[in-house]
Amino acid sequence: MRDAIETKARILSVAEDIFSRDGFDGARVDDIAKEAGVNKALIYYYFKSKNEILDTLFSKLIEDAKTMLVKSMESTPDIYENDVYRKLFDMYIRFVSEKRKIIIVAIAESAKTDIPSPIIMELGSLIINAEIETLRKEYEKKGLHFPEDKHELLVMEFFTGLTPFLCYALYKEQWEKQYGVSEKALQDYFYQAFKKTHLMAHLPE
Repeated sequence: MRDAIETKARILSVAEDIFSRDGFDGARVDDIAKEAGVNKALIYYYFKSKNEILDTLFSKLIEDAKTMLVKSMESTPDIYENDVYRKLFDMYIRFVSEKRKIIIVAIAESAKTDIPSPIIMELGSLIINAEIETLRKEYEKKGLHFPEDKHELLVMEFFTGLTPFLCYALYKEQWEKQYGVSEKALQDYFYQAFKKTHLMAHLPE
């Protein structure tokens, strides 16, 4: 049983690497099998298709995002304490950095016009999903402000909250190379800009 779990996890990990490197459309199950060191038939034993592999990776991304949001709420002090913004920011940065490969795939797939439910939109919907309504209430207790209008909330969180972090995951390495800045310096500059834009929108008027 343990071997099966480890094998399935290895297949998913290799698939994530190949999807981010070659693109989902360019990836081949044969390549996944070869790099994972398994028989192609074994992949189809665990997954019906390449699409199901991708769906599994996306489902894990969503679940991990939910877990991260809950943890960020639990470990966040009141907004009036020093550096609370930076603590939240660092949690999000760590998350998108760890999930960078699958986020790159998610962005590419979400850009396709024939996708019925783009994964990036699902990530955005987490902000107003009923499952995390408690999360919103807990943040409000800590002093953060949220618009009452759910559409306004979604627009604010998606375009000024989530999208900048997705762009960070997508362009981080190119930016550091193009402009000769370190990872820490880039994060510091990003934080200052994010604090003056999105985070300020959460302060009570």
